[in-house]
Amino acid sequence: MTAAPATETTWPVRTPRLALRPAGPADAEAFLAWRSQPLVVRYMYQDPWTPQAAQEKLARWAAAPFAGPGDVLVLAVVADDDAGTVVGELLLKWAEGAGQVEVGYAFHPDVAGRGYATEAARALLDLAFGRYGFHRAFARIDEQNTASVRVAQRLGMRLEARLVENDVRPADGVWSTELVYAMLAAEHGARRGVVSAGL
Repeated sequence: MTAAPATETTWPVRTPRLALRPAGPADAEAFLAWRSQPLVVRYMYQDPWTPQAAQEKLARWAAAPFAGPGDVLVLAVVADDDAGTVVGELLLKWAEGAGQVEVGYAFHPDVAGRGYATEAARALLDLAFGRYGFHRAFARIDEQNTASVRVAQRLGMRLEARLVENDVRPADGVWSTELVYAMLAAEHGARRGVVSAGL
């Protein structure tokens, strides 16, 4: 069984403090605020963005479908404040294999410690399992990226693998160890039921 594209897409998706919507070229300046920082992108295994790269990548993502393996959906995370500030990004990457999706998240360092990443990533899992019908979601995280590891743990994702020094980070040339966290749709549904019941 494979996931199927949602028949109806209503944006934005709202959480208590955030709004999630597809990212587009108008978000280039906001994304650049964290994507240009070496300390942020080192864990994304990319070089810091330039203004031109920001425009090109966001335009390409906005134009691409999310309908099959290899497709990527990137969402802007907007804070529920007077300015409607874009504070982070979320990613769903349709993986090869039945019903598999990779999830990712990155936020501006200025909003660290506010719980935005966990709140937004929980909504991302709701989308992955509910709207898009995926069976399993997984996150690949550099072991040294302890903030992202804590988010995965707070979401109830399980550590499935620890791949010792399996890649080299382009930013600093350091051999990195990758952690794979994952969750099944049924597990997410059960956990959300417990949360909703206040237990």
